[in-house]
Amino acid sequence: MNAKEFFNYEIKDNSFNGYSLNTISNLNIDFYCDTYRKHSSHLAIRKNGIVNYVNELYRNLADKKLSELNISQITFDDEFEANQEQKIFEITGYNFETLKIHTGNIVGSIVYKSHNFNINCRFGNDFLQYMIANTSGFLELENLGSINENIGLGEWILVYYWKLQLKMAFSLGMYKTYRKKQENLTAIRGSININSFLKKNYFDGKTVCEFREHSFDNELNAVINMALTKVFRSKYFPIVSNIYSIKNAFDALNLKKRNLKSIKNNKVINPYFKKYNRVFDLSLKILNDEFANVGNSKSDFSAFLFDISLLFEHHIRKILKQKHTLFPKNKKEFSIPNGIYENSIYPDIIIDYGNNNIGIYDVKYKRFDFVNGVNREDRFQIITYIATHLKKYNVIDSGIIYPLKESEFENVVKVKKQTIKISKNEIPFQVRFYKVSNNLKKQIKIDKEFIKNFPTSPLTQ
Repeated sequence: MNAKEFFNYEIKDNSFNGYSLNTISNLNIDFYCDTYRKHSSHLAIRKNGIVNYVNELYRNLADKKLSELNISQITFDDEFEANQEQKIFEITGYNFETLKIHTGNIVGSIVYKSHNFNINCRFGNDFLQYMIANTSGFLELENLGSINENIGLGEWILVYYWKLQLKMAFSLGMYKTYRKKQENLTAIRGSININSFLKKNYFDGKTVCEFREHSFDNELNAVINMALTKVFRSKYFPIVSNIYSIKNAFDALNLKKRNLKSIKNNKVINPYFKKYNRVFDLSLKILNDEFANVGNSKSDFSAFLFDISLLFEHHIRKILKQKHTLFPKNKKEFSIPNGIYENSIYPDIIIDYGNNNIGIYDVKYKRFDFVNGVNREDRFQIITYIATHLKKYNVIDSGIIYPLKESEFENVVKVKKQTIKISKNEIPFQVRFYKVSNNLKKQIKIDKEFIKNFPTSPLTQ
């Protein structure tokens, strides 16, 4: 493995043990050490170049919180707010033999000094595609337009997510606005242009009328059409090859050309068409190359990142909604003091079983520890959720949901069903696992099995 392959494919999310630089065994190719190109056999110089690259990237980007960085990010749903206080990655060690890269929930692509630094999904990028597609309402298992060596992870995420959002918005119909028109008509339409009428020497049977009519020729459609044209003529074509019908529909509008610099970025106000706002924003990102694109970056670094834990949580909610009624996310019913003000608290999942009975679940994208179980912080968090909601509801079910590879499911037998005792209440508690298969086509069946593990009402168990 050379350095380019390591930084493109080897690093994955939620690595507590970290990724060691010394797994890079092929040092025959220069990496971030252009000054020493003549010394092609000096492996120590190349090792130092790789270490310097990671240290500089960490100082300039990863050591800062997301809230401090002006980078492109994706939010997958209005219900979810990304944790802006987390860091992209951490490092330990100081030289090629000891330096390790530790990752958390941030996934995506960074370009620094013309080199890609990708943090991939630890379950594989096929599963990442599956979650994004499910989040957007399209479970596409065929022709996903896979990530390849010519397309960076950040580029793929942006274009693929943009495609799914476009499909969702397009299902509502083409966006249209009113525009003013003036025509010489035989029948009165709208209002009469009095000045034109008075200037006539004689009445010729026609009247100049001013009126408003629907038009597809607007800024939003023009921007989307420009993005479609760019993507279909680029290396991203495999990602969008299955939306030819949408591209043809926009081509048929005969939209007048717009200067990208003059775009006013007006938002859709009509609530029926509001899904087009997200498509519009993503289209502008594509047109402005606002994602990690090697060779085209105008600065030393660019990045396109997102919090995969939010995506996983939204994915689990979408699956459970197929059978259960869930409370809205961010339902601000309860709060706890912090010494200065009060923080609203809301579990990731509250299942409404009816008759004031609920189940409370927290979703954790992190790795589950089969030796020590749920960690202290997460135990206290679920207890706080349950104790707070017992004031108003009858909590009859609780637990924490973790993702787990299918190959590791043999460990699940170690996990027991237990109870949480709060005052005089004993609430059933269970750690549940969402199975992730290596075969993406099995995942829909696995999702249905996962839903069955949540009974209609725990009282009937």
